[in-house]
Amino acid sequence: MASRRTHTSTAPERPGDNLTRISGVGPVVAGRLAEAGIRTYRSVAEATPEELAEALAGLPGCSADRIRSADWIGQARRFDDDRTPARAPGPANAAAGRATAGPPPAESPPFLRVVRLGRARIRPVHDSSRSDQATTVGLELRRGPAVPPAPVFAYTAAITARRLDADGEVPIVLIGGIVQMDCGVSHSAAGPPLDAGLYRLVASIDLHHPGHAKDDPPVWSHAASGELIQVVAPAGPARHGNGRAKDHPAGKRLLAEGAISEAEYADLRAPAGS
Repeated sequence: MASRRTHTSTAPERPGDNLTRISGVGPVVAGRLAEAGIRTYRSVAEATPEELAEALAGLPGCSADRIRSADWIGQARRFDDDRTPARAPGPANAAAGRATAGPPPAESPPFLRVVRLGRARIRPVHDSSRSDQATTVGLELRRGPAVPPAPVFAYTAAITARRLDADGEVPIVLIGGIVQMDCGVSHSAAGPPLDAGLYRLVASIDLHHPGHAKDDPPVWSHAASGELIQVVAPAGPARHGNGRAKDHPAGKRLLAEGAISEAEYADLRAPAGS
């Protein structure tokens, strides 16, 4: 059993949280963390990437570098913060003369939601995309169920392709602009090509009041998980004798870990060229 340092905290930890909400943590990984005594968002947030990797020793794709690049600790901190009372207004809000309560904690409750995070030109995950093609992605944001604290925000979204069948991420694009809360926004952009492999598009989204200072904290932050992309060799995937594409070599493991869904696993086994 992997060892782990003892953390002290002024607040008691909860019996257990759904750690699979953290992008990159599936049921197998969550189970191993629980065996090591890491059962809550707070316990993940208080650990180091090296400690988490030690608890997950032997599981593929769970190196300290992968955990750090996927920001497990930051995601866990945001999920834990979701359940804390709203903070007092920050300097940016005070300067703008906004009264009453400050901005809600991240995603509690959401006043903006991600409708789509995927390729701007939708194609099957089993297509024969060449690795020298630009990665064209799209992001669509729409009004959420909560009343926003302002009608207009400045937004930035850092979109990354996270490798699922190996370590590493590829930064795709940093997009941004103004979003009118009643209308939402749809944005697309092109980034660098991807090597052959299986990727998940992820985005780190921040909202600020227009005209915010560079160092002002965001009013709202959200980590979104999007479309699965398989980039295959230019010649196309190998086939079985019956004409069906072979399973992705890491597909069953990723399904067991919760990194891909049953539908996505089925797509990986669909006929090439369909």
